[in-house]
Amino acid sequence: MFKQNNINELKEYLQKPKKIVVTSHKNPDGDALGSSLAWTKILTKLGHSVDYISPNGMPEYYSWLPLNKQMIIYEKSKDYAKNLVYSADIVFSLDYNALDRMDEFGEVVKASKAVKIMIDHHLFPEDYPTLTYSDTSKSSTGEMIFEMILAMGEEDKIDADIATLLYTAILTDTGSFAFKCTTQRVHEIVGVLVSKGADPDTVQNQVYNCFTESRLRFFGFCIMNKMHIIPNTNVAYIAVSEKELREFDIQDGETEGLANYPLKIANVQACAFFREKDKQIRISFRSKGDFDVNILAREHFNGGGHKNASGGMMRDSLENTVKKFENLFLQNG
Repeated sequence: MFKQNNINELKEYLQKPKKIVVTSHKNPDGDALGSSLAWTKILTKLGHSVDYISPNGMPEYYSWLPLNKQMIIYEKSKDYAKNLVYSADIVFSLDYNALDRMDEFGEVVKASKAVKIMIDHHLFPEDYPTLTYSDTSKSSTGEMIFEMILAMGEEDKIDADIATLLYTAILTDTGSFAFKCTTQRVHEIVGVLVSKGADPDTVQNQVYNCFTESRLRFFGFCIMNKMHIIPNTNVAYIAVSEKELREFDIQDGETEGLANYPLKIANVQACAFFREKDKQIRISFRSKGDFDVNILAREHFNGGGHKNASGGMMRDSLENTVKKFENLFLQNG
């Protein structure tokens, strides 16, 4: 929980009505979307003028989320989004710890003279914000937002929409409550959210059981044809080209979850998913137990995140990036 002396400075900033912009990272996932939309509605209920801006759009399978139509997409409305950020009194950074997680939109936020406030649970936050609420022990930014609402004495403002959004944030970032970050407190929180109107069955089905046919066939193709286990190691990877993504008509966000599949193999302890797009290689790392993929991502692939879930990026060919990854383990094998 947030201690009262840690929340007082935020309450000072929010004492009078303000123009506020809430932002999240590029390719927003369930935690980014759920926590940002929930925080936007809470701040609106507190009397502020609030806009939520994402660098790009959400995956189609999140289009059922309450309040999703309020999201402004920077890629589609750059001038409008810039004006909102430049005229804002406060800009919140939710679910990201570095401005480069927003690509071009990060430079817009950096240039704003607004008070900047970060709420995030990833390792090694940048020092650009005026206020930083960083807690790597939390399962999700959604969990942090719930605790902030309580610390501010505003639990009564959690309605069914906000409960659903925060439940989605926590569900997705805990791997349906399967990851180590799922503490007793997480279960207590989701119990409260259910009592406030979140429907676990609906959220679970909307997030995980609403694949398009092409997306499911793509997952099958990747597991059958693109999954490799590095010889004499417990490390696997899947690598797909931009051409293969186009062949299956895979949209931004539709590869989410694929990185976890190799971990279903009993002896695989770590895996990577490489995807080629716009002359960049985006990488998702996942692991079990004590295998620290955050170190791997930070030291070799311009990324970072959590011990068991991190991301990276390379400006190189898919072939060279995969070869670099393989060599790290072949040399140590």
